[in-house]
Amino acid sequence: MLALTGCLMTRYLSQAASGQLRLLSQARPIDEVIADPETPERTRILLGEIAGIKAFGARMGLDTSKNYKKYVEVPASGTVWFVGAAPPLSFEARSWCFPIAGCFTGLGWFEEEEAIRHRDQLRRDGWDTMARPAGAYSTGGWFPDPVVSSMLSPDDDAYAWLANVLIHESVHATVLVPDQMYFNEGLAEYVGDALTDVWLIERFGAGAPEHVAWTAAQAERRTRVDRSFAAYQKLATLYASSRPDADKLAAKAVIIDELVEDLTLWDRPNNASLVELRLYKSHYDGFARVAKVCVTPRAMMEAAGSVRRADFEEPLQEDLAPVLRLIERRCLAKNIGSTAPAASRS
Repeated sequence: MLALTGCLMTRYLSQAASGQLRLLSQARPIDEVIADPETPERTRILLGEIAGIKAFGARMGLDTSKNYKKYVEVPASGTVWFVGAAPPLSFEARSWCFPIAGCFTGLGWFEEEEAIRHRDQLRRDGWDTMARPAGAYSTGGWFPDPVVSSMLSPDDDAYAWLANVLIHESVHATVLVPDQMYFNEGLAEYVGDALTDVWLIERFGAGAPEHVAWTAAQAERRTRVDRSFAAYQKLATLYASSRPDADKLAAKAVIIDELVEDLTLWDRPNNASLVELRLYKSHYDGFARVAKVCVTPRAMMEAAGSVRRADFEEPLQEDLAPVLRLIERRCLAKNIGSTAPAASRS
């Protein structure tokens, strides 16, 4: 196992380094791309919005100074392929740990062939697996991330999608706790959605087509997420039961069949893909409650930024309730201090 782990780590880090260097070497300054007469008009228009989105993010307390100064064309499917895994009868996600960077519940591969190779090996080892292209890309502040072409949607949601991706990834560049993907992704997912709504209103006005389309898409997305979580909860109850494994597998198939039919899914979900949904969405409402306590996005980001690895009880902690209460307390303390009479402050 140690030999296999070492082989995988060497292979993974090698492709990550070469892929990152290739991406950075091919990137061009955004101003240069906009000025290039060969650049398609739609690309120029969307790239022209980036400076305003970054300025907006900075006002909201995000660190946007380092990233998104350059642009690079990538395959239409995305920059990286994300691979995840979970046991067939458990939602305990497979994790991979690295020095300094910490632990992750999935790996991003720059080459689709490498991602599929890794997924297939995990599948042969008995895991539920998933591999999907990722349109967005971020190194979490380790490198100056460029804008990649897969961030520019060809559809009517292009403005909202671009703002959402840039804000989401800027949250990672601002607050990133090693070993805590549930916290990192939950925070970025909520703040990204909330601030995209604010930016669209500022940029186009409430009721503008761009804002209406975003609001409708979010409502539909929430409905689908809620339905998926209902299936997740059914499965979690099933896995925790004392039924024989064969019965559990048969019941699992029925629950997933119903989910596929209800949502008209092309790709059949499994434990690996449902774990990913939980990673991004299970604490959405919790972060929404924190936002109300903190009042402003900047205050929320400052309080979240004060969270350290020592504030968590274990790596990849899923129960974020204690950490969310900690952020709330820090926001409340700051709010009380900021409204106290000047003479009472020390």
